[in-house]
Formats: sequence, C-alpha cells, structure tokens
Amino acid sequence: MHKLIITLILLCCALTAPMLATAAESLDFPLDMDELRAELADAHRPESRENRFPRRFDYQIRSWNKITDALQNRSASLLLEQQPQRVIPHSVGLTEELWAILPHERIVGIHETSRDTSYSFLAEQFPQQIPTFLTEDAEMVIGLQPDLVLTSFYSSAAFKHQLNLAEIPHVATGFFGDIEDIREQIRLFGDMLGVEASARQLLQTMSHNSEAISRVVTQRLDGQVPTLLYYDRMGFVAGKHTLFDALCRRLGVKNAASEHGLSFFKQIGYETVLKWNPDIIVVPADSGLKERLSGQPILAMADAVQQQRIYAIPEYYLTASSQFVIASLNYLGGILNDK
Repeated sequence: MHKLIITLILLCCALTAPMLATAAESLDFPLDMDELRAELADAHRPESRENRFPRRFDYQIRSWNKITDALQNRSASLLLEQQPQRVIPHSVGLTEELWAILPHERIVGIHETSRDTSYSFLAEQFPQQIPTFLTEDAEMVIGLQPDLVLTSFYSSAAFKHQLNLAEIPHVATGFFGDIEDIREQIRLFGDMLGVEASARQLLQTMSHNSEAISRVVTQRLDGQVPTLLYYDRMGFVAGKHTLFDALCRRLGVKNAASEHGLSFFKQIGYETVLKWNPDIIVVPADSGLKERLSGQPILAMADAVQQQRIYAIPEYYLTASSQFVIASLNYLGGILNDK
C-alpha cells in the first residue's frame, strides 16, 4: 500500500512539472502593466467595525549611517487613542501605499512630488481638491489638523520637531533596502489605521505577482545569470541594501555593484563600468545617459554597448518605494526577456 501511494505521488510530480513549465512558457510576459498597476493601486476591502483603540504600536526604525556605511535599528512606540481619520503621508511611496488601502477621504494632504508624473505611479489619480504641501512646509501640514503623519527616513529633523511641538502623532518610517521592508511597512499601516483586510489584500497581490514574474523569468533565462548595473546621474550605482539589488535577487540575476562589494549608493567612473562589463545597463529615462554611455569611446568595447543593451527606464520604476516595486520587477523582467 505504501509503495502504491509513493508511486502515485511520484507520478503526480512527474505530470505536474511539465504543466508548470508549459504554463510559464505560455504566460504573456511581461505581465500587462496597466492591469498590474491597477491591481496594486486599489486593494480596498470591507473592514471590521470593531473599535480596538486606544492601542499601542511597537515597531522598528532602520537607519543608514552614512559615515560607517551600516544599517542600524532602533525600537519605537506610538500610542493612538483612537483610529486616525485625518492622515498625511510625507513622501510619494507612503502616499501610494495609503491610497491603495485607506479610504481616500481619510488622506487630507499629499506631498508635491506625489503629483509629479516623473516620480509617482498615481500622479494623475489624486483629486485637485486634496491639499498639496512642500517638503519643509510643516506649518501647512499642521494647519490641515492631521491626527497622524507618516514621515519617511529623509523627512528632516526640523519637520519632525515642528510636529512634536504641535503634539501631532507621527510615525517615523525607516530606511528600506528590500521588498520585505515595504511589506512590513504596509502591515504596520494596516494595523495602525484599522485597515488590516485591505493591507492583507495588497500584500497578497504583491506576493502573487512577484512569484509569477520570478517563475517565468527563471524559466526563460534557462540557467543563464546575466549581470545588471543601475547607473544613475553623476555616476551613482545601487549596491547592496537597495531596492534595485533586491529586484535583481528576486529575478535570479546579478547586480554588478553588489557583486563588487558596494553597498547603498556609490559613484563609479566609466573605467569601472568597463572593468565590470555588465551584460545590461539600466539608466533613468530623460537623463541622456543612454546616449552618453553609448557614445563614450572608453565604453566602445563594453558588452552592453556593443549589444545595444542599455535601457532607459521611466524614473518611477527605478525609484519605486511602495507596492509598485512589483511593477518595477515586471519591467526589469521584461528587459531580461528581450532577446
């Protein structure tokens, strides 16, 4: 009997493997970007009416020490007497996360870059009547009478000090260099804002699409492991502890900068680019870098130049700091699929 069961299991595995491979081969890829972005933009689900406030939230804040080039964690705690109803996010990524899970009427102000189509996936979706503030415009933020402000790791100490003086609760989100950091952020916001079901739905959407993209890219690469390099303005590249590196790892390819021991964002010259000789170079669109790199005599023998594999990517795919990092994954996967 045991032998029969084992035989059946092995037979099922043998039959399932070709089916999975066939499914990956037949999947239209990259995924339809408009559909993916729409799915990531709206994860609203009915929420419990149970009042679970006041509540204390304990969380971790990660910071990047630029002097020691190391990540540091510290614990933080916030007591909320009631469920926040007037929320202000202080960055593009935070706004994108909230827009997908929080009733829109509870977002009472957005940062100016959230309306910039160069940096925001949702720039054209925000109604004009939502007030817009500048980075250091603490007075306006305070004047909107929020009961919770979400600050980012690059929100200034002066801005946060003004919030403290006005006794406005705020959550200091930390440095993120991995997709899991963004997921933890969404989980925290779901709990803190009482929209747990919507947060779970958004996380499920991220996981489902991430797995589908990774699976088909792995199948189509068929054992090949190309090396990518993200080359930004002023010669900055993205090494370990960056979302670009996390995308490369998720796709099963190499990030040239992290392979050569660089962490965070560092500057390199054309000579280093030639020495590393990545298979693919990605640069921000509208930066002129594709033409500049292609026309550099010192890079004439570089594989990416000779094979015309320098790709200019819309800025928001390279700077995504929200659930839309999955759209970035899809975009990079499509480049790898480009023969």
